[in-house]
Amino acid sequence: MRKALYISILFLEFSEYSKAQISGQLFHDKSESPGIEIYFKNFGQKVESDFDGYFNLAFPRKNKKNDLIINVYGLKILILNIVSKQGKLNLGKVELPIFKSIEPSEFEQLSEKERKSCQPVYHYAQLLGYFYTNKLENEFLLLNCKEKIKDFEFNSETKTITIEWKKLKNCE
Repeated sequence: MRKALYISILFLEFSEYSKAQISGQLFHDKSESPGIEIYFKNFGQKVESDFDGYFNLAFPRKNKKNDLIINVYGLKILILNIVSKQGKLNLGKVELPIFKSIEPSEFEQLSEKERKSCQPVYHYAQLLGYFYTNKLENEFLLLNCKEKIKDFEFNSETKTITIEWKKLKNCE
């Protein structure tokens, strides 16, 4: 009986030791962003940012490299090859990118094919403009850095921003 108890305690300790955590705070236009989905590509657990934009996601440390996905209203941010040696990673304050905003007059000048890549933005029944989903509002990212990161890829077909973890991990 004692032997089984010791084995179960060791198992619990080892399983907690083998987990890592990633956390951060998500912003959009300098305001906290609640309800943003965060998950790892090869791991089933998903979390959403809380009312203040904070998130905390546990993941198994056994996977050598993990790909984090932040799903922002149809735009995915894919951070490749995250490695956790300490067990805790903090992305810090992450300013979420958005699609390019265009005025209704600009929308009228687009071709039929380009118009299919636009999403209308309404306030109640009033049309405010459109999001042009083939372009980003800014040509840079602010992820855990005070500096603007320009070294990333944006795939307009899949609506995915891809960036390597090694480009972010040394930012402060």
